[in-house]
Amino acid sequence: MNVASLIATSVHTVVAVLWVGGIFLAYRVLRPAAMQLQPPQRLTLWVDVFSRFFPWVWGFIIALVISGYWDWNVRFGGYESAPIYLHAMQLIGWLMIFLFAWLYFVPFAKFKALVADQQFPEAGKVMNEKMRPVIAINLTLGVLEAIIGASGPFW
Repeated sequence: MNVASLIATSVHTVVAVLWVGGIFLAYRVLRPAAMQLQPPQRLTLWVDVFSRFFPWVWGFIIALVISGYWDWNVRFGGYESAPIYLHAMQLIGWLMIFLFAWLYFVPFAKFKALVADQQFPEAGKVMNEKMRPVIAINLTLGVLEAIIGASGPFW
C-alpha cells in the first residue's frame, strides 16, 4: 500500500467513525438523557444539537466520497477491479448519504421551523415519526458499513 492509499484509508476511516459515532451518541446516549426535559427545552436542545452536528456531516460526506474513490483508484486502478465488499460499501454509503440529505432538507427543515414557531407538539411528531426512524436506519447502516469494511478484505 502506498502513501496516498494510506492517507485516503486513514481519512476515510476516521471520518466514518466520527459520523457513525455522532449518530450513536445522539440516538443512544443524548436522546434518553434529553427525555428528562420538558418538550420545549428538549426540542430546542435537538435543534441546537442537529444545527451543530449536521454541518459536520456534510463535511464528513465530502471527505468520505473523495477519500473512498481516491483509494479505489490508487489501490485498484478503477471500479471494475475493486473487490465486491467495496461495491457493497459504496451502495450502503450512497444510501446513507441520500437518507441524510432527505433528513436534512425535509423533516429537519420542518422541525426547525416548528420549534422556532413554538409549535412543540407538531415538532415532536416530526421528530418521532420522520427524523428518528431515518437516524436509526443510518446508525444501523453505519454499523453494517464498519463490519463490512473490517471483514471485507477477508471474504
